[in-house]
Amino acid sequence: MAQYVAFRSGVEVRAANLLALFEAPGRAYAPMIMKIMIKHGLHQLMAIDWLPMQLWLDAQREIEDTIGEHTLFALGKKAPDVVAWPAGIDSIEAALASIDVAYHLNHRIDGEPMFDLRTGVMKEGIGHYRCHARGDRTIAVVCDTPYSSELERGLITGTARKVKPAAEVTLDEAQPTRRRGGDSCTFVVRW
Repeated sequence: MAQYVAFRSGVEVRAANLLALFEAPGRAYAPMIMKIMIKHGLHQLMAIDWLPMQLWLDAQREIEDTIGEHTLFALGKKAPDVVAWPAGIDSIEAALASIDVAYHLNHRIDGEPMFDLRTGVMKEGIGHYRCHARGDRTIAVVCDTPYSSELERGLITGTARKVKPAAEVTLDEAQPTRRRGGDSCTFVVRW
């Protein structure tokens, strides 16, 4: 699975998520980000609730190419503060496990939500964030989404630090990565 390529058409993301772009990397980048948003037509779509995922992915690719991947890391790190998220998270294990639910809460396919909080039903079609314990105070998070590795590292870092401020997140280079043509990336969270 390639970075920046939606797995199928008809996938949308909550437009409110774009607002994090202007807060996350700092004001210095806001004009550059707005220029990219305008180029991709996203400035007009921010006034609606949902926008095509591929447009958002295209804008992220250009942000990485023109500003740098550190901007996507900052965006991902800010996401747990600004996007729809499950309530009642009180441990790092629960926080990391909640990423997949939050991811699906903030996407829909063909106008239908990807996750229903009432029924617990999750739809397929956008990939997942899966957690696996790796020993004492270590969890691996396997991501098979179309988003960039740096955005994902930021998301996992921001989520982990909500409950464990000293948590560190690294890309597991011993595992396949999308940067090297793999279908997923694995991040190791230690606290």
